[in-house]
Amino acid sequence: MNFSLLDPIKGKALRSSLILFLAFSFSGCYPYFFKDRMFRSEGMGFFTISISDLPDFDKTSKNEDIKLEHPIQLDQAKIKDYFGNLRYSKRSSVGYFSDFVFSDHELDLLARDLPYTLKNLPEDKLLLIISKYDDTQSVISFDEVTSCVLWAREGKINLLFGRIKRELVDRDAALDFSRWTRIEKIRLAHGFDGTEIAEGENVDFGQIDGLPLRKWVVFDLKNPSKYKFTPRKQYQPVKLTDENDRP
Repeated sequence: MNFSLLDPIKGKALRSSLILFLAFSFSGCYPYFFKDRMFRSEGMGFFTISISDLPDFDKTSKNEDIKLEHPIQLDQAKIKDYFGNLRYSKRSSVGYFSDFVFSDHELDLLARDLPYTLKNLPEDKLLLIISKYDDTQSVISFDEVTSCVLWAREGKINLLFGRIKRELVDRDAALDFSRWTRIEKIRLAHGFDGTEIAEGENVDFGQIDGLPLRKWVVFDLKNPSKYKFTPRKQYQPVKLTDENDRP
C-alpha cells in the first residue's frame, strides 16, 4: 500500500493502527512480550515488568496506595539467607517429592547476579526472574525452569512463583535464551499445578482473600536475623522410594 497516495492525516492514522495491530498480535503469542531485560547470564534472566502485568496486584495490601520500595540493597550473603532454604513440594502419580527451589550452583548464580538487578530496579516496576538449571547433569536429564516475580513493599520482599522446576524437554529451547524465557503468566490467585512452596520454620506466605497463597513467599526486611542460610549436606545418599524419588 502506498501511504503517499493517501491523505497525510489518514495515512498517518493507518500506519499507527497497523503498528498497534502488529504489536498486539505478537504480544498475544506469549505473556510479558513487552518485558525489558535488565541482565542475563547463561542460566538466569532478569526483566522488569509493569504492575499491570501482575493481575490483582491491588489485593497484595490493604493500603490503596501502591508504593514500591525500590531499589533494594542486598548483598550475596543476604540473598542466600532469604532464598537458600526455600523448598518446594511436588505431587505426581508416585507420591510427593520435596527438594530445594534453587539448587546449589543455581543459588550461587542467583546470589551473584540478583544484587546487581535489585539495586537498579526502578521504583515503579516489578522484577521478573527466570532461572534455568539441570540438577542431575546427565545425558538423559533436561534443564528445568523456575519463574517468579519479586517486589518490595511495606518493609517486605515478596516472591511470587509461577512454575517451579518445570522440565524443558526441548533441548533446542534450552539453548535459546529468547525461547526458554517465554513463560506462562504468573498470577496472584489460588490454584494448583502440582507444585507449591513447602512450609518451613521461617516461611511466611502472602494471603489472598484471607487464605495463604503457597506460591507467594514474604520476607521481613525489618527482621533480617530471622533468616539464616543453612549449608546443605554434600554427597548425601539418594533416598529412592515411591514417596521421595524424583518422578
